[in-house]
Amino acid sequence: MATADHLTTNVIIPDFQPKIKYNDPVFMAGSCFSEHISDKLDRYKYDVLSNPFGILYNPVSLASSIDRISRLAFYSTDELVLHDGLYHSMDHHGLFSGRNEAEVIDKINRSIQHAHAHLKKSKVICISPGTAKVYRYIETAAIAGNCHKIPQSHFTYETLTLSQCIETFERTIVSIRKLAPEASIIWTVSPVRHMRDGLVENQRSKSTLILAIEEVIRNHPQSGYFPAYEIMMDQLRDYRYYARDLIHPSPVAVDIIWDIFCDAYIDLQERVHHAAIERIKRAMEHRTLHDDPEAVRSFAQGQLKNIDQMASLLPDLNWQKERQYFFQYLDND
Repeated sequence: MATADHLTTNVIIPDFQPKIKYNDPVFMAGSCFSEHISDKLDRYKYDVLSNPFGILYNPVSLASSIDRISRLAFYSTDELVLHDGLYHSMDHHGLFSGRNEAEVIDKINRSIQHAHAHLKKSKVICISPGTAKVYRYIETAAIAGNCHKIPQSHFTYETLTLSQCIETFERTIVSIRKLAPEASIIWTVSPVRHMRDGLVENQRSKSTLILAIEEVIRNHPQSGYFPAYEIMMDQLRDYRYYARDLIHPSPVAVDIIWDIFCDAYIDLQERVHHAAIERIKRAMEHRTLHDDPEAVRSFAQGQLKNIDQMASLLPDLNWQKERQYFFQYLDND
């Protein structure tokens, strides 16, 4: 065996059944890593909804968000906090914040309504916590999903215990089962290290999440574990796989983890279409440098033929966005 064969230690992924197919809606919630995977699923035209409350890291905030989605429990204006000229929900990411109180509430509640409908039809649900560390907002005594740059003096900083994480994950499953009793659940721990307290505390935090998930999976056979954190820490244990901050996975690392995810969870018959879809997506991202209108029209016509071919193979998928993009070049003068 060549020396190079010993330079990585591959993480073994247990086979997961049933595999994800194009007619299987997927619901994802949690860390920015869940955003990476959902972006990939969306790129290859799976029916996926990601983070209807925005990115959330701690188990309590994740459980609260899914509980409110399952109960269709809308927010009211008295649940918002005004800080620095913006209205915020302490349960939501800052992308929901705004200067108009009514518009913030409307955006939040429309997202809950959409998420409720999507979760109800979902066949696969992915939950990706990132840390067992939590900030508790002193004014309400509730754990915050996002601190919105409110001064730290307004919060206490705590670490969830193993039993608290297990109990919170169990509540999450109860909420999911209200709407999607037959859905498969994939748990994963975000590979992004939380460095606020240093590497030792990060490892303790991640370990708490991993142990809690192990216990929950033992009690719920429809659940499985995707070891994204372990892949990043062990199989990709080289800083070339990190972004410039040396904390977040680089695009190459995300691609590698996505490929491993595909091997473990996505039906092989569906994956054969990924390459053709990728070519269409890259054509849409291609910046044409040609000033010949006829050449541009010819390129667009060729891509529309490719889309028609894919639509014949995957007729249930919506190809409107791709068609509209290339149709705009047919009348280019």
